[in-house]
Amino acid sequence: MSAPQTYGASLYDLAKDEGMSREILVDLEGIVSLFNEHPAYVKILDAPQIERDDLMEILNEDFLGKVNRYVLNFLKLLSEKHSVHHIGECFKTYEKLYNEDNSIKIVNVTTAKPIGKHLEEKLLQKLEKKTGGKVVLKMHVDKKCIGGIIIETDGIRIDSSIKSGLEDLKKALI
Repeated sequence: MSAPQTYGASLYDLAKDEGMSREILVDLEGIVSLFNEHPAYVKILDAPQIERDDLMEILNEDFLGKVNRYVLNFLKLLSEKHSVHHIGECFKTYEKLYNEDNSIKIVNVTTAKPIGKHLEEKLLQKLEKKTGGKVVLKMHVDKKCIGGIIIETDGIRIDSSIKSGLEDLKKALI
């Protein structure tokens, strides 16, 4: 297990013990999204040239009272270790453990264009019925898909995209 995975697992254990696993998941998801949009901010938080007290002040100013205190302390720890850039990997580990404990299956769905809320809801209902549990759809758009749909979960891939069909045809003809 890598250091970021260990950090993510440790934070999850703490959150679970405190009964805050969902709240912390939501906070982490927001922070990962924010940091992905502002990579320069992550570089500042990871910069060894910036004094520890200054980093703590920046984090307090930006996050105190806006995120769970454990999340803020987690960010401070990552910053002290110059590892804020690993927050995405920490989050993936945290989310995986959360989903396992709550019997949630993540299903990645790729289409050539957005399918709309109505079809998304129908797909969700069918998948939940098929799996017998809670499903969270992660929708992706890839124009290379051309048409059709690709569904992936737990290493299983169902590819009914036009691109896949054309590739299969090409292989058959060569």
